[in-house]
Amino acid sequence: MSKHTTKKTPPLSADRLRAGWQGPAGTRIRLARPKDVEAADALMATTGDGMAFMPVLRAALEDGSAASTMLAGLGGGTTAYHDAASIAFTGQPMNEALTTVSLTLVATNEQDRVVGVLSATAPGTVIDLAVKSGYTLPQAMAQSLFIAKIHGLAVAEPARGQGIAATLLKRTWQVYQQLGYYLLYGSYETDRDLAAFYTRCGYTVHAPGQSFPLDRVALPFMLGAGDDQCMFTRWRPRR
Repeated sequence: MSKHTTKKTPPLSADRLRAGWQGPAGTRIRLARPKDVEAADALMATTGDGMAFMPVLRAALEDGSAASTMLAGLGGGTTAYHDAASIAFTGQPMNEALTTVSLTLVATNEQDRVVGVLSATAPGTVIDLAVKSGYTLPQAMAQSLFIAKIHGLAVAEPARGQGIAATLLKRTWQVYQQLGYYLLYGSYETDRDLAAFYTRCGYTVHAPGQSFPLDRVALPFMLGAGDDQCMFTRWRPRR
């Protein structure tokens, strides 16, 4: 009898992330470039959550330094990623260093115009809680090599309903999985009714105001949001 083998997805490279992949409805999903920043930031503002790129991240996107340590990791593996992050974390102010482990993907149409954006950042709340729990600042910043936050996700109204947002989430998860992350999380306002969408995309949606433990990454505190928000989480599968 013949044996069935599971085809493995080839590892991502930095060049692949820059060039991107074919997406739904003739789009291309790729790493954001400096020329994309204005349109992507304006698009995030349409979500109704008051979302925008943090000023320090916007500056890093404009000068091309955002996600630089992530690109190093895709080129050389998890060890290379952690080594590059160590250099950034010790050689730059904290906010600037954290932009090097923040990922911004865009979906562009056939005219190379931005019609979708996903911004994933270092987990600022987790870092703050770790410091309050007695971790040193370097130890707290190191959590950004294992946990990331989906800061914003938006698709232009004419391009909605075609799977672009789901594809942005899929590619984001793929990048973070290859770099060894354990958790992606985010939140949305309860009146936006996005539970079914995030569930279809592989996330666990928590009840409004519900917290969840971080014991899988050995952190001694809970993470949650206010009663007007729902958290959504996706953990790396247990082996």
